[in-house]
Amino acid sequence: MKTKTLVLGSVASLSLAGALFLVSPSFGQDANNSPQYSTPAEKAQTQQLNQDAQDGTAAAPATLNGQAPVDQPSPRNAQYDQQQRDYQQQQDRYHAEHAQYERNIHHYDEARFYFTDYPHAYPYRYEDGRLTRLYLIADPTHQLANAPIEGPNGEWVGKVRNVETGVDGRPHRVEVALNRRVSVWVQPGDLRFDADNHILYTNLTRADLWDMPGSTFESGDRM
Repeated sequence: MKTKTLVLGSVASLSLAGALFLVSPSFGQDANNSPQYSTPAEKAQTQQLNQDAQDGTAAAPATLNGQAPVDQPSPRNAQYDQQQRDYQQQQDRYHAEHAQYERNIHHYDEARFYFTDYPHAYPYRYEDGRLTRLYLIADPTHQLANAPIEGPNGEWVGKVRNVETGVDGRPHRVEVALNRRVSVWVQPGDLRFDADNHILYTNLTRADLWDMPGSTFESGDRM
């Protein structure tokens, strides 16, 4: 009798365990709860998260939480911007000082501009047909070197400092020294050459020459 009771008890226990397995979600699913499957995108995301967890991630917490971080200027960019501002200020200061220098030297020139080795003045003859036009001179670089230039008021306005010639050897433009430091470029058509006296005549006044663009400033004493 005892043996029969033990057998019946064991069968009852197995029946109860089977019933629990069927109804408990921990051991199985019923007919109304279908199996859950991950999409390929979800699997890829899960794999990436697992990889980041193993390797470590450099992403900020806000980025991991889906929040866009606010851009902050790096110290290197801020330093570069400051250097650019400093450079621009230096350039502006240089241009202002250079312009002031030009004004000062112009005022000095108006007060005292004469070279000490000008010859005596000649009668003004710019329209004289016997004078040579510069494009007819065979060797203008040497023939015109250091030639003084007389203006329409009969006074010396400058000297030839340099002659720039073209591929044909004819003068392209003439550098006229206004004093020992400042010179300007003049078109050959504004000059006439007196080969006998080695001087040039022009219809440009000294004020006209000062107003011409392209002034050249020399640091040393020349001519």
